Amino acid sequence: MNQTLNAFQNRIGYRFREEKRLQTACTHASVGEEAADNQRLEFLGDAVLGLVIAEALYNRFPGAQEGALDHMRASIVNGRSLTKIARELNLGGALIVSEAHRQHLPEPSDSMLEDALEAVIGAIYQDGGLDAARHCILSHFDPLLQSANPDTTRQNPKGRLQEWTQKHHQGATPIYKEIGRHGPDHDRIYTVEVQIEGHVLGHGQGSSIKEAERLAAQSALRALMQN
Repeated sequence: MNQTLNAFQNRIGYRFREEKRLQTACTHASVGEEAADNQRLEFLGDAVLGLVIAEALYNRFPGAQEGALDHMRASIVNGRSLTKIARELNLGGALIVSEAHRQHLPEPSDSMLEDALEAVIGAIYQDGGLDAARHCILSHFDPLLQSANPDTTRQNPKGRLQEWTQKHHQGATPIYKEIGRHGPDHDRIYTVEVQIEGHVLGHGQGSSIKEAERLAAQSALRALMQN
């Protein structure tokens, strides 16, 4: 194995029994059909990562309800977190891409890093099993797990809703729109609706736009949890 991939194994803290698996995990689709790429391993790694983080949260917070666990998982397993960890591991330096792709995009995109990290996790699972994958995931995601707090998710419905959309709507951002206001200036009531990709999911009323948005997010979360 070349020195770049060998050094990457040191950074992730796992030595592959079959080093070809790591090479495949680090091979971008731009290399071409003649070379195995990391897309299938990405699919596998995504599932393994979700399972390990869900298990860790389940064990760490025995009193947390399903909704809080789901929101904490979404705050940990998302593109932003994966990209950050991939950069900390200098995964970009281990990626194998075509020369044409490298000339067009000298530095790997966030989505490339996110996908490659999931592929590496999938490769570790194939090579060493679930225990090996769990150990590697927990060692690198531990700061995010340590900062997880079910009380925070309950107190911040707008943050919870955004985490939900990141997970289920490919990163779509909730849009809050004021649709009405009534009452005198000293006692005004604002009405806000929240939309996701053009669909209205909730409404809220409050004495400020901020409060109305918070209540709209709560309404949307209740509706989503019932589906």
